[in-house]
Amino acid sequence: MGCLVGLGRILIVIINIIFLILGLVFFALGLVCLVGESMLKPYYQSALDTLKAQLEANNFGTIDLSSFNISALIGGLGYFFVGLGLFLLIITILGCCGACCKVKYMLIAYAVIVIVILAGEIIFMGILYGSPDTIKDEMKGPLKASIQSDYMGFNGTNIVSLGWNFAHRQFSCCGVDSYNDFTGGVKWNTNYGAGLKAPITCCITIPDSGTPTCAETPSDIYTKGCFDEVYNMLLGNVSLVAGSIAGCGCFQLVLIIFALIIFCDARQSSKVNPKQ
Repeated sequence: MGCLVGLGRILIVIINIIFLILGLVFFALGLVCLVGESMLKPYYQSALDTLKAQLEANNFGTIDLSSFNISALIGGLGYFFVGLGLFLLIITILGCCGACCKVKYMLIAYAVIVIVILAGEIIFMGILYGSPDTIKDEMKGPLKASIQSDYMGFNGTNIVSLGWNFAHRQFSCCGVDSYNDFTGGVKWNTNYGAGLKAPITCCITIPDSGTPTCAETPSDIYTKGCFDEVYNMLLGNVSLVAGSIAGCGCFQLVLIIFALIIFCDARQSSKVNPKQ
């Protein structure tokens, strides 16, 4: 029992140091997403410059993309990373203090939190690959609503317009599912040529302002939806995602077992020596 307790304490401390590092990384990444516009700008500025040059070269007038701020676009993701980082830091404190000092209440709290996380991962995996539309539909709804209410077109300067125009050119896609997502948009300026049916930025090659045929018909446009393009890029590799979650699950199961072993040893010690 003593060897298991010693091994468990060492293992929990080592793994939680890794969690501590991850927590700090996520926290820093969240801060960058929220306030690090100057740090992120070099990674996307070339795409904006290319879009601006293409539109102006094809007689669409002077295009102002200076108000594009990716921090405003991904601010929600920044808050998520900050919250995740703080959460990992709390788990680290509970795990390390509980294991090193054999604090029973910390060990129980740590084990319960890890069990809840493990159960959440199992449920998430089941939904993600058993019924992915459940997650996708919940995410697509707000995106389509923002297009309908705020998208202004290739020369729009609000964050929704700039964000979608950037996504179209960066990922070679159009809309959430297709160009039909823009039909009926209340702020979308379609008064070009015979009337636009798809955004100019969805055209594979940016057309001349006098003959935007690709956006009128529409033809020669990106047919892939941006949601599926990004979703597949992040979660489409089933074996990689499933393997990563399964590996984390195994580590968590080991942590739960050792936390309970250390708890039982601490409780037994307190019975033998109540002053401890």
